[in-house]
Amino acid sequence: MGTLTNDSTKASEMSGVYKFWSFNNLSVSTASDTLTLTATANGISEITNVFGSISGGQDELFAAISPSYSGLDVTVTSKAAAGTASTSWTDATVNLLVIGK
Repeated sequence: MGTLTNDSTKASEMSGVYKFWSFNNLSVSTASDTLTLTATANGISEITNVFGSISGGQDELFAAISPSYSGLDVTVTSKAAAGTASTSWTDATVNLLVIGK
């Protein structure tokens, strides 16, 4: 499991309850990478949803991602076109939108 490294982050808030964090161009280095948020740094204590997209390096060996979360940890699992775990991450980057409160 690798750690996602962040290129740029943007935050927004809705109704004073939900916070939106946009993490752009996160470098992917393994088939399962993690981004850990903290209440202090990110101002949220609970993640309610995560959306993700590939922003770079998409090819047959890095064809799809599936973001999930547990607590304040976001995990991005990457798959090859054949449905197996990714084995190559040349220039692989992802964007994540994290919603929390």
